[in-house]
Amino acid sequence: MPTRHQDAFYLKIAEKIDEAPLTAPRVGGGFSKAFIKYLKLLYTPEEAELVQQLKMGMKLMSAADIARAAGKSEDEVNNTLEPLAKKGHIIGFGENYAIPIMPLLLNIHQFQEKIGTDDLKAAKLYQKFFIKDGYYKYYESSEKGTQLTRVIPVKRTIEHGQKILDTEDAHKIIEAVDNIALVPCPCRTRTEKMGTRECKDRNPIGFCIMVEASAFYFEAVGLGKKVTAEQAKKYFDEMQDLSLVGTTDNYEDKSHTVICLCCECCCSQVRGRTRWENPIAVSPSNFVAEANEDCVLCGTCGDRCFFGAISLDDELGRAVVDAKKCMGCGVCTITCDQEALRLKRVERSHPFPASRDLFKQVALENKGG
Repeated sequence: MPTRHQDAFYLKIAEKIDEAPLTAPRVGGGFSKAFIKYLKLLYTPEEAELVQQLKMGMKLMSAADIARAAGKSEDEVNNTLEPLAKKGHIIGFGENYAIPIMPLLLNIHQFQEKIGTDDLKAAKLYQKFFIKDGYYKYYESSEKGTQLTRVIPVKRTIEHGQKILDTEDAHKIIEAVDNIALVPCPCRTRTEKMGTRECKDRNPIGFCIMVEASAFYFEAVGLGKKVTAEQAKKYFDEMQDLSLVGTTDNYEDKSHTVICLCCECCCSQVRGRTRWENPIAVSPSNFVAEANEDCVLCGTCGDRCFFGAISLDDELGRAVVDAKKCMGCGVCTITCDQEALRLKRVERSHPFPASRDLFKQVALENKGG
């Protein structure tokens, strides 16, 4: 049991996390108690004493600098932090260390399907600080509504002649990078371990497609399965066929980190719209589904749309799409035997040029400067 003096280590770690654009989970005027308990699950008091010296994200600190700040030797620092880096509890490159970004930090226990030590404890604490305490709103968007992720449309059902940019095409995003790894989806892994996964009979746990820096990271900690671009594209298409929605970072440059394949019941991003009170979670694509006169009112498209955007109109004799609810993913269009449902371009979302632009805006909106 940490002493009151040692509790200060965890509060300091939370403060460091709170300095990042996404902030740390809070309740009222203080940090979420469940989140502090989660940090105690990640780090022993001895480890936390050093982790509190680290910075967030890729602002790496050398072992020498950490040693000076903590009044320890470099050997003590490396002996404590290297094992944490190997487990993914911190970021470590050589003798340089940092606190993981929030998508890594919050999912450390859920990137492998086998139930490990503390996995269920971590999942239950996540339920408290992420869902009950409302941190999902900061994970999905800023206080003023800037979304962290965006939907990727199904290119193969876009109406002929409609433009699609390379940055809107999952295949082009994959082809633009050199390193790709498949990592078990932490969202479905978490609900699977807890025995609460609603889509168990419909979807596999499956993988997130990690690209570039994130692919390197997961391979380094032994969690990523390296794949070729062709394998990643094939996997992406197969998951869309199962009605999973493709999402990625809400910016255009090539420094993407992940392509997710989301369900309505497990995904920490999409659930803002389908389960929780964050209707602006995830930016829609610049496409909207539309049915033509070939529609036979079979209803398959409505069954596949978990955003509730499609209804059948007997008077019109076709499916009707609510453009305000439609996310432009296109999974409704794939199984239309009549090819009556297609995606049409509607300019309505504008990804940021680069990751730094996105997170600068999120930080400004969350922190007021």
